[in-house]
Amino acid sequence: MVPIFKCLICRKDIERSTKTFWNKKGHLLCSTCLDNIDKKKF
Repeated sequence: MVPIFKCLICRKDIERSTKTFWNKKGHLLCSTCLDNIDKKKF
């Protein structure tokens, strides 16, 4: 079972592996927030 974490920006529940959580040092974002950040960069 994949653990559920909260997105840092919008607080949505997202499923990510524990390995990803530790690799990102707990800074997890949902795909919508990641897309919005990418749009702002271009």
